[in-house]
Amino acid sequence: MRARTALSAFAALAAVGLGSLGAAAPAVAAPGAASHRMAVQAADGLDVHRGKYMTLGGCQTAGQQGVDRGHWDRYQCAEGTFFWNLWTNR
Repeated sequence: MRARTALSAFAALAAVGLGSLGAAAPAVAAPGAASHRMAVQAADGLDVHRGKYMTLGGCQTAGQQGVDRGHWDRYQCAEGTFFWNLWTNR
């Protein structure tokens, strides 16, 4: 009986979770915005892609560490799909 209750609860959570993903899909699926963001960074001189990070804080930490070590002068963390992109000037 417990297994059946747990399975029902899991199915309900999965349905709610998948439903919310479907509602968010149009906001996430904007390929034009992502390519525009890359063009803006190249125009600003931030045209070197240094990696992808799961959190904004992780991206900012890596960017600041690069500045502190003298690897680059400026950086920007740009939001991507499911991750953050670190762009630098060199």
